[in-house]
Amino acid sequence: MQFFKIIIEMKTSEQPLLQDFQIEGVQHISPTDALRALLNKEAVMIDVRELNEVKLESVPLERVLNHPMSVIAERLPYIAKNQNIITACPGGVRSTRIAFLLMQNGYERVASLDGGLNTWKAMGFPFENNLSHGGCGCHSGTQINANRPSAPLKNEHKSSDFKNLKPLS
Repeated sequence: MQFFKIIIEMKTSEQPLLQDFQIEGVQHISPTDALRALLNKEAVMIDVRELNEVKLESVPLERVLNHPMSVIAERLPYIAKNQNIITACPGGVRSTRIAFLLMQNGYERVASLDGGLNTWKAMGFPFENNLSHGGCGCHSGTQINANRPSAPLKNEHKSSDFKNLKPLS
């Protein structure tokens, strides 16, 4: 008996709608469609920000990985090609460049987060400010919308997790 994996196509566009920067051939995905793909376990998000940026703010979803732009070329052997990949950065510039790099290295199902994480945050999607909170204790930097579907959250950020990557099913 043969088993076939169903590949879910991400809803993408050739032109970004929420940012000016683009590279011909790179697909873009809206924050709404990206969140849906992550929650439905149809894609992984690769946050290409540097570790110091991720320590300040992060997307607390289980299918979000950090592969900083400065080292992602070294990590390509650890990133499975047989999965949908969404690249993300604050404004969409670095993520578009990394999506292009991935495409040049044989990754076929890649899209850059249109408008970047700044747009993601503005839409109220899961995002955490990881700075120590003082004063009033209101945690005003944490933006996890209670009206959104719940998803498993990361408890901590491990910079070496990439070595244990396996294709996600």
